[in-house]
Amino acid sequence: MGAEIGLLEHIQSIRGRLKPTLQAVADMVLARPADVCTMNIKELAAACDVSESSISRFVRGIGQANFRAFQLRMVEERSIWEDEGASDQGAIYETIGRGDTAATILTKVAHRNADVARACLSTLEPGALNKAAQMISEAQAIYFFAAGLSSLAAENALMRFSRIGKPAIFHRDRNSQLLAAAALRPGSVAIAITDSGRTDQTLIALTAAASSGVGTIAITSFADSPVARAAEVVLITPTGYAAAGDEPLYESMVSKFGQLLTIDVLYSLVAVQDYDSSLASVRRGDPYIQQSRRVRQHNGNE
Repeated sequence: MGAEIGLLEHIQSIRGRLKPTLQAVADMVLARPADVCTMNIKELAAACDVSESSISRFVRGIGQANFRAFQLRMVEERSIWEDEGASDQGAIYETIGRGDTAATILTKVAHRNADVARACLSTLEPGALNKAAQMISEAQAIYFFAAGLSSLAAENALMRFSRIGKPAIFHRDRNSQLLAAAALRPGSVAIAITDSGRTDQTLIALTAAASSGVGTIAITSFADSPVARAAEVVLITPTGYAAAGDEPLYESMVSKFGQLLTIDVLYSLVAVQDYDSSLASVRRGDPYIQQSRRVRQHNGNE
């Protein structure tokens, strides 16, 4: 765990890939951090309905030497997350509340995005990224399935992979996604993008794609979610909201930053696996992009 990432932030970022027993401990710590600061290991184990050895495994898994070190770290960071919790009352976006100004909003959003980028170093596993990139490299076409703001990552992927000559398809319409998923042919790969891993249309589309016999990849914040269980390869992004996995009233743009980062990493990894061919595709496209920019500039001058 990087020193820059707060303990609660780190726990939230890895919660989705913990085993159920350790998830129960993570949920307790995230939901009642102030109480955890005053509990002994026996009391915390009882509150989580787990054994004391499970508590010990949990604290070691988050980089703490023992329960005492974990509790001291929680106490050290208490003023930070209590201040954030106070500002979250009545929040309309992340930890932004009624009293925030342009300066504080800029600071909070910038810091949260930086936190997500750092947390990706913990949640995204190089082995899974390599396997996903290999599937994409070997695929004749890539189909993306997403809804809401997760569609931004899918649309970013269209531009990225098209630049290196890899056909990529994404339909914003729900029914079009489902029809395309059911009609996929072997040789394609399907990528589902959903923070919660529980978005119905995305899950149904990925399931249909799997039934068609194509490779499947999930980009989600929760390793135990239905979408993750339906995919061959799972890429875990940091979660931007409560560990329960329910979508909030507002859609977190912070968590979407993790999706965009994942797409950029995948694109880069696929490109370097066939570097010469990818570079040639990029160079073929450059004159047309430059021409498009000149046309826009000319129209603007008129």
